[in-house]
Amino acid sequence: MPAQSVHAFAEKVALITDGANPIGRAVALQLALQGCYVIVGFSDANEENKRALAELKNLGTLANAVEADTESVEGAKKLIAEVEGLFGRLDLLVNTLKFKSDSTFQEISEEVFDKTVAANLKSTFFVMQEAIRLMSARPKPKIVNVVSGFSKGEKNLIFAATQQAVIGLTKSLAKQLESKFRVNCVAVSDKPKEQNEDLDAELFRPKASVAEDDVARTILFLLSAEATGVNGQILKVE
Repeated sequence: MPAQSVHAFAEKVALITDGANPIGRAVALQLALQGCYVIVGFSDANEENKRALAELKNLGTLANAVEADTESVEGAKKLIAEVEGLFGRLDLLVNTLKFKSDSTFQEISEEVFDKTVAANLKSTFFVMQEAIRLMSARPKPKIVNVVSGFSKGEKNLIFAATQQAVIGLTKSLAKQLESKFRVNCVAVSDKPKEQNEDLDAELFRPKASVAEDDVARTILFLLSAEATGVNGQILKVE
């Protein structure tokens, strides 16, 4: 991928829906360091989320936080209304929300089912619905949805189903929106990396997924001018 200009995102307004998500934090940081005005969403203002925002601000970045439960339509509307109130516009949207339980197919309850659908599919749908209204006035609006769970033997079938649904939503929306929009998806592998046999397995355990910064760089590519010809595509990061 081409190297990004340090001015590629200067003064653009970006919304990262989940600042507590490690990938969301990495994207927010990389965008902010390149001059982007960044808003990160949080479902609640707990200490960990406050620290994540503090890390961004301590680096001198242009970051704001909005607390909103986007699993509801009202929460999605609140999130976008806050962005509109802060900047009056929105250029870039990155959906990084994810909820995944450890339940197997036989163990999934109705409560877990509804929570999984709301956190992974419903939130993505209604945040985009609200955001597109605000983004339509911008010259080159871009949306990137982040999905995961593509390792073999995935036990949580409803989670896998919501990820496939987001992929389908991405492809369909890319065809329906105005031609100036770009809507793409990044699919992150969560399979464990191969371990070096020369390393002590107890001291050096393999990471469960690819590095967040690597995923963030892929997302920034899709948000950049270099990806103008990319629309309705799924980029896999393994």
